Amino acid sequence: MNQLPFRRMKSRIHAGCFFLLFFPCLFLFCGIEEYYYLPQVPESNVVPTFNTEAAIDLPSMTQYYYFTNYIIYYRIYISEQEMDFDNPSSYTADFKNDYNLIRQYADPAGSSSSASIDQIFKNRNYHELRFQGKSLQSMLVPGSTLKIIFPTGLGDSPYAFIITDSHANLNRSITDPQPSDRLFLNSVELRTGARNADVAKRAGSYAYVSMYIAATGFDSNNFRAVFSKPTHINLFKLPDRY
Repeated sequence: MNQLPFRRMKSRIHAGCFFLLFFPCLFLFCGIEEYYYLPQVPESNVVPTFNTEAAIDLPSMTQYYYFTNYIIYYRIYISEQEMDFDNPSSYTADFKNDYNLIRQYADPAGSSSSASIDQIFKNRNYHELRFQGKSLQSMLVPGSTLKIIFPTGLGDSPYAFIITDSHANLNRSITDPQPSDRLFLNSVELRTGARNADVAKRAGSYAYVSMYIAATGFDSNNFRAVFSKPTHINLFKLPDRY
């Protein structure tokens, strides 16, 4: 008579053990999807100096196994007057429209998703920055500091370097650019060239380039790219070619 409750208790224990053993299998076999996320480069990690320099501390990404590299997007703007990033009244209409739209996705406190940020940049005619003779991975190294320099001397090419290491001129990435050397130098050919898809064309003798940085990776489960929110780097003034 006293064994019946004991048998019931044993059956409950066995059922509980079975559940504990089976429960992890739910995660293994029920297709629970992993959430892919890459953190934004903090705005405090980007230190611009006027319209000629910027230093970017690139966060380490060792904890994100699906991270592949950082990427910098750029677009060139032509203006009839000098632009000052701290003075919105000096913005061209093209830059103002692009900056305000992208800001929705770059805002650290905003709720906009970064999933399609690459397409958003492409829709605004932004392109990927290249480094002459260097790969993205060798220049945008997690855990390092990248410095971007836009000299003020006539014909001095803008360049970037990792502190105490690699150095490379900045290159535009469009097909068949004008001029063909791909350098970020202000000239009539750059401002008016019909093939320059990376230039917001308008009348003017000044040229500026706006840049953003984002982290990117790859979701191997769904075979799609993953992006962080972008962070604005600076609005640089292009040196005159001649």
